[in-house]
Amino acid sequence: MGDHQGFHQIELKLYMPEKIPEDCIGKIKDLFASESPAQIPQKITNLLQLYDRFNIDIAVTGESGSGKSSLINVFLGLSPDDVGAAQAGVVETTMKATMYQHPNFPQVRLWDLPGMGTPSFNSKSYVKAMNLESYDMFIVVISERVRENNMLLVDTISQQKKPFYVIRTKIDNDMRSQRRKRNFSEANALNKMKEDCEKYLKEKNLDNPVFLVSAHEPLNYEMPRLMDTFKNEVPQIRAELFVSFLDKIFHRWFTAGYATQHAQKTGKIQAEDVANLHSMYKETGFGAVKVKAVLDSLNHFQLDVAVLGETGSGTSTLVNALTRMEKDMYGAASAFIGNPAVSSEYQGVRFWDMSGIEAFMTSMYEMKQNLRDHDFFILIVSDWQEARHVKLAKAVMELRRHFLLVQTKIDCHLRAQGDLCCAETEMLDGLRAQYTRKLQRAKLLEPQIFLINSLDRDGQDFMVLESALAIELDAIRTIAFAHYIEKILRNSTETCPSSMAW
Repeated sequence: MGDHQGFHQIELKLYMPEKIPEDCIGKIKDLFASESPAQIPQKITNLLQLYDRFNIDIAVTGESGSGKSSLINVFLGLSPDDVGAAQAGVVETTMKATMYQHPNFPQVRLWDLPGMGTPSFNSKSYVKAMNLESYDMFIVVISERVRENNMLLVDTISQQKKPFYVIRTKIDNDMRSQRRKRNFSEANALNKMKEDCEKYLKEKNLDNPVFLVSAHEPLNYEMPRLMDTFKNEVPQIRAELFVSFLDKIFHRWFTAGYATQHAQKTGKIQAEDVANLHSMYKETGFGAVKVKAVLDSLNHFQLDVAVLGETGSGTSTLVNALTRMEKDMYGAASAFIGNPAVSSEYQGVRFWDMSGIEAFMTSMYEMKQNLRDHDFFILIVSDWQEARHVKLAKAVMELRRHFLLVQTKIDCHLRAQGDLCCAETEMLDGLRAQYTRKLQRAKLLEPQIFLINSLDRDGQDFMVLESALAIELDAIRTIAFAHYIEKILRNSTETCPSSMAW
């Protein structure tokens, strides 16, 4: 029965949904109809390599003492005393614009600007002194209440037609003060604070998002929502900036010089990359319109990761651990559900729970047919004697894809060796060395193996596995996307009546 369930599940996954929305596919087909599909992967890869080096500058600004530096440290994932943290204090500690690179988005540069409304930077001189037109996006930080200086910044930024968030900080302090009142309600107090911020924006016909946060309690209030919004919106804003830059340098000769000079002066892009963009445009015709279609599609692109294992090997448990889902939650992986699991932990990634691999391993051809639509593989090792993971790994390598090998239920193996009277780390090192030798004898190119208990994300190799997976997925996204676009165009050409062979 287990084999039947596994086979049925894998059959479902052959009908995989598109990796990008239908409207994106339509635009790609229309814009690239005259392109040779075979040349598309290299062209797109070259374009995205240049795009990867295009920076977006986000200014964190507000009055002195409003908590700008503390907020930046939350974005950086640092404590105030950590090396590389923004200086924060009860007096103004930021005397010049200081740049911090976002740890998860290397092209995102956060700028900690000096506080407004001090003897060094009074309200009248601040806007000019800070050279606000150099930045692409703003985070306006306020504390306690909306003041005239805050609205002066909002006016200036909105006139430049640039995106911004309004963030009210130190909400933990506000809540402590509010709790002294009779009939205190946290929900009502928070709603009133937000309405107070939004009232001033609405008066100016603005609907920019407002967040109530505490840098000292980053898991509370609206800090998680802020982080999710930032993670989702900033890549799209950066893509729009890049397309706008290309439009100015390729299609508007009267703005090309200034746009190029400004971008190079601010370090948004290097002179060599600008020259390469011009060369690319001349050779491929990849102008602003085509690049926008590519970046829009990339923003929606879904990487498909297959988690493969024999019946009972723990594929569902591993998928749920990676996606932070409990087994009874809606959307959790299950042996009876053919839909992928998704998680905000892995943006743009679909995890496919594919247990029962023994059902389709009759030949190398059949294995490759079942695997070819996936971009990456996690192979669960459960039976070293049958060594099905070795056969799967060789099929994956023939498809020119990458994989990670995982031994699940390692807690059971450790308990079985409990009479050896040695530390867990020694037992793990011994098992790792033993398994690695077996994989090397099988002539696998990637012999590293992760020893995990999927029910314990803090134990054994689980966190190392997550780090390795994040690196691998980041590395293959561009090339997987480029080949998917090639596939779309190739299928479009093959199904076109004028090109079909009868």
